[in-house]
Amino acid sequence: MNRCSRKPVGPRGGACTAGVTGVDFSPRSTGVCQSGTDARRFARGMRTTTMRRLIARLAMVAMVAFATVDQAHSAVMSEWSLNNTTNGGLLPGGTNNFGPSPFNPTLKDSNVTVGGLTRGTGVGTTGTGAASGWGGNAWDGNASFAAAVTANDFVTFTVKADAGFELSLTDIAAYNVRRSSSGPTTGQWQYSTDGTTFADIGSAITWGGTTSGSGNSQSAISLSGISALQNVPDTTTVTFRVVNWSASSSGGTWYLNGAGTTTAEQFLIVNGTTAVPEPSTLGFAGLGVALAGLGAWKRRAAAVVLGRI
Repeated sequence: MNRCSRKPVGPRGGACTAGVTGVDFSPRSTGVCQSGTDARRFARGMRTTTMRRLIARLAMVAMVAFATVDQAHSAVMSEWSLNNTTNGGLLPGGTNNFGPSPFNPTLKDSNVTVGGLTRGTGVGTTGTGAASGWGGNAWDGNASFAAAVTANDFVTFTVKADAGFELSLTDIAAYNVRRSSSGPTTGQWQYSTDGTTFADIGSAITWGGTTSGSGNSQSAISLSGISALQNVPDTTTVTFRVVNWSASSSGGTWYLNGAGTTTAEQFLIVNGTTAVPEPSTLGFAGLGVALAGLGAWKRRAAAVVLGRI
């Protein structure tokens, strides 16, 4: 055995003189240089022990990450109560009163921001509005969908996930539409994720011929099959609009109706879920970085033990 000619360096070991190939870095080391075989054995043992400890710690971190994944929160994303009796008198109707624009939701999810129902610039509000209805008139002069878009004869609202969340939309619940005999007969729901380019949701809807307060029942509209409306990040605002056409006079009216015969149809409701974006994905990315760092550390540890640096 040869003793090192210098004081020990490293954790508790020593620096070897020429011709000595390894250093004992064990806690009991007295700075005595060991053979290269012993050093390599120690290097392997140290790497194995350290790796086991690190893997155990990373496993614990991963389990915590999976356990804290925010489960999808399913709820009403936005809801407009259209019945004047139950919404506190927000839609009384009367002279030139077709409801406020924008008309903010009466209920929304805590993780989203909602832009209220807003009339396009082509929609009028001159005349007598119906109680428990939100809408307008002056839909006339447009015989087609394209003409109605050009004339801004539509209504819109927006939904956006708050910071740190993503949004998935499932459906627009069953609702009710009221129109006068000269109001628009046909409409088309659309959506946009940039506020400019719109895509149809289903096909055009014939609103129905009932012109009384009970209105015309409309089926729920599924959104879950539209990929662009799933896992929408907090940087994207989803805009919905309803384009109306084929009214026969300027006084013809159209409303989202809160005076329907069923309670469910007295609301306009958008359902969906909000969730924190996949923390498990981030966890795997972090694990990969940690393992890459472990590999680099292992190489450095081996070099120190074998006297290469």
